[in-house]
Amino acid sequence: MNVVILENIRSAYNVGNIIRTADSLGWQVRLTGYSPSPVYNKKVVKTSLGAEESVGLRQFGFTQEAIDEAKQLGFAVMAAEITETAISLDKCPVGVPVALVFGNEVDGVLPDTLAAVDNVAYIPMLGIKESLNVGQSAAIMMRHFRH
Repeated sequence: MNVVILENIRSAYNVGNIIRTADSLGWQVRLTGYSPSPVYNKKVVKTSLGAEESVGLRQFGFTQEAIDEAKQLGFAVMAAEITETAISLDKCPVGVPVALVFGNEVDGVLPDTLAAVDNVAYIPMLGIKESLNVGQSAAIMMRHFRH
């Protein structure tokens, strides 16, 4: 079962959306930093529609703790971000256990986190925009890497 790590996500609705998507695709969820938790935030519960009860969900104070756990469990850790060295999602290998890190809706994945992951990937965009909402990005990438 793969893992999605949510780093400092601002919107409770985005967190709930990703939890619900993770449940539908068989992923676990790790919340880090100030990402809102369904334990304390009713908006997360409203959007996740009960998936917060069935998906493997854990909260960490720092993203590095979630990355360390994932690496100890044998996951390849990949950040979803646009960088000069990022690889296109369509060129990413599938079939191996993966932990995907998604960052804050405005600032993205933190620099320290980018330094700690194994790879960085981006979703190739065909339109004029260079990014998507974190919920849609997570859904696309989780579906690509499911196994």
